[in-house]
Amino acid sequence: MELRAFAAMMFTIVIWGIGPVFLRSLSVELGPADHLVIRYTIVTVIYAFSLAIFGGWRIERKDWPRLLVISLIGMMGYNLGSAFGFAHVTAGIGSLIIGTQPLLIALMGTLIAKERLTLAAIAGLIIGFLGIVLLVWHDLGSSTDGWGFLAGCTLIFLSGAAWAVYVIVSKPLIRKYGAFSISAMSLSLCSLAMVPMLARPSTLTTLTNMTARSWLELGYIAIISTMLCSVTWNYAASRMRAAASGAFLYLIPIIGVAAGAVILSEHVTSGMVMGGALILIGVAIAQFGGRLRLGGSLAALAAVLFAVTMWGLIPVAMRYLITELSPQTAMVLRLYPAGVLAIIVCIFTGVRPIAWRDWGRIAIAALAGNLGYQILAAFGMQSVPASWTGLLFGLEPVFIALFAVVLAGDRLTAWLIGGIFVSMLGTAALMLGSTLSPSGDVSLFGLVLVTLSTMGWGIYTVVIRPATLKYGALPVSCLAMAITALPMPFFVSPGLPLTLASMTGASWLAVGFVVVFGTFLATAAWNYALGAMDSSIAGVFLYVQPVVAAIGGILLLGERLTWPLLLGGALIVLGVAIAQFGPLITRRVAAIGNSRLRGAREPVMETP
Repeated sequence: MELRAFAAMMFTIVIWGIGPVFLRSLSVELGPADHLVIRYTIVTVIYAFSLAIFGGWRIERKDWPRLLVISLIGMMGYNLGSAFGFAHVTAGIGSLIIGTQPLLIALMGTLIAKERLTLAAIAGLIIGFLGIVLLVWHDLGSSTDGWGFLAGCTLIFLSGAAWAVYVIVSKPLIRKYGAFSISAMSLSLCSLAMVPMLARPSTLTTLTNMTARSWLELGYIAIISTMLCSVTWNYAASRMRAAASGAFLYLIPIIGVAAGAVILSEHVTSGMVMGGALILIGVAIAQFGGRLRLGGSLAALAAVLFAVTMWGLIPVAMRYLITELSPQTAMVLRLYPAGVLAIIVCIFTGVRPIAWRDWGRIAIAALAGNLGYQILAAFGMQSVPASWTGLLFGLEPVFIALFAVVLAGDRLTAWLIGGIFVSMLGTAALMLGSTLSPSGDVSLFGLVLVTLSTMGWGIYTVVIRPATLKYGALPVSCLAMAITALPMPFFVSPGLPLTLASMTGASWLAVGFVVVFGTFLATAAWNYALGAMDSSIAGVFLYVQPVVAAIGGILLLGERLTWPLLLGGALIVLGVAIAQFGPLITRRVAAIGNSRLRGAREPVMETP
């Protein structure tokens, strides 16, 4: 890497890192539209004189489509999204969302430039976008204008996508015509389209009322951040690989959060810390993970951890939806879209002909198992915190083993009996704690419903397994999901349209998380992991679910960590471990004993 290119890149990143502070200030004080009109009128005049004096405005006809794309989609999309977004979002949060630009550059490189998207890049994209979800989710609840906050976050994210288009598409032009010419031409074309669109009579009033501070901030953004840094960025980016130049962008959120706290006295929230950490981890994995030469087993490990983490957060999202809306509405919003997506997947992937007997098995698993699980869990979670629900969901392996004995003829072992006994002690500890809870936020009836719901999932797992082995996991899972959604119209209340219209941004975010991340992506990751590791090993990671649920409930929903939660959770996890690993220990001990016995019986050959 050239030293001058490195210096130009670092200068650009520091200036852009502080830029969100002044973007936020200008968008709030002047308004995003007037701010852009004043700023880009100045920029266009300066660049027009520069092109007239130094030349560089002649572009070959075949390159005009590419120039128009970077000007009208890349440059204008970035500026519109950032200016209007920062009118609703603090500089610190906006900077963290901008930190996903390296991920978007990698994604656009695949879509536009046909660059190969590696496994590390995919993992980084997922983790980084999860960071955005956590960041928005945590701070959305404390925002006085939920929809405005969500719209601002979305606009800033889209501005990053537009900038990713600019980075990828402009690279051949910069190499051919130079950084200054392309920067000047793209900014000028952007201004010619954007300024007339946003200008209004009140813009002149805004201009005459600007304070000295506003002029200084505008000079920083227009001259240093926009004009000078566009040149330094293009100079550095044209001499680096797209992935390398994108790697520097992860410094922007750190500088932006610090500048927002120092200059604008913004508060650094726990959501910013947790979401920002995930974003930076995702960016680091995407940028540098490929150099680690991760093997298939480690990829499977990442997949299974992603799956159980998403499943652990489902009780958190569902508890929020149920308390904000109602159990019926939460079920409809979760299962109906999932059922529609399942049908679409079946149509595109195809399903082999299924025997009538197997159709009956799938229907029983879906209606008696999965639907029963969903109904009981939804109504139970109305009076049970997410952290408690997650621990009770940890009983699922025990009930799966129990129903395998009852329905599939598996042998009942002493280990299973012992595991059930210890797990039930843990459940009893939770139920006893509910009666002693001073705040009354946990009900005994709700705990019973959630416990029964885990039995429904045990029935589903055991009944559907033969059909899964016969026809494949994906088609059978999608069919069962579609059948589960069929009764949802019976749970639709007359006031559902009004409920949907009044839902907050956080509620819609929770719905999207449950349907997309908690259902489809988590299931796909789990199935991938099962194809690369033994099912008994994958089963070990199910113990992560209750831990994630407990942590998520405490951090995201403000739930309390109590002694029944600790004691009951520990007993449940211990009981599940006894039931799941006891037989494996017995077989291992028996194998060692047989090996020693064979060794003792072998005759010893004496040497003459």
